[in-house]
Amino acid sequence: MTDENASEEARKGLFDAAKGKAKEVAGALTGNDSLTTEGQLQAAQARENKEAKATALAADAQAAEAGEDLAAVKNTADAQRDAAAQSAKVSENEAKRDQQAQRVAAEQNKDRTVDAAVTDAEVDATAEQIEAVAEGQADVAAATKDELGAVVEHSKDVSDADAARAEAERIRRNA
Repeated sequence: MTDENASEEARKGLFDAAKGKAKEVAGALTGNDSLTTEGQLQAAQARENKEAKATALAADAQAAEAGEDLAAVKNTADAQRDAAAQSAKVSENEAKRDQQAQRVAAEQNKDRTVDAAVTDAEVDATAEQIEAVAEGQADVAAATKDELGAVVEHSKDVSDADAARAEAERIRRNA
C-alpha cells in the first residue's frame, strides 16, 4: 500500500467515524433512535475497518519477514554446500597428489619396505578421501535440513498470514 493510499484510507476512516458519531449525536438530540443506531453502526464499522487494515498490514509484514528469513537460510545453505564441495575437491586433489608421490617412491625403490609404505599410504589416502566425502555429505545434509526448516516456517507464516487476511475479509464482509 502506498503512502498516498494509506493517507486516503486513514482520511476515509476518520471521516466515516466522524460521520457515524455525528449521526449518533443527531439521533440522540432529536430522539430518533433509528438515526442513533445507524450512527453507532457506522462508527463501529469504521473501527472494524481500521482493525482489519491493521491486521492485514501486520500479516503482510510477517509474510515479508518470512520471505527474507527463507532467502537468508537458502543463502547460508548454498554457501555451506559450496564450502563442502570445495573441501571435498581439495581433499580429492591432495589424495591424488599423495598417491602420485607414493607411486614414484615405489618405482624408485622397488623393494618390499617401500611397497608396504605405498600400500599404507594408499589406505590412508582412501580413508581421508572417504572421510572428506562423508564430511561433505554431512554438511550438505545439515544445510538441507536448515533449508527445509526455513521452508516449513515460511509456509506456516504464509498460512498464518492468509488466515489473518481471510479473517479480516470475513470481518469486512460481516460488518
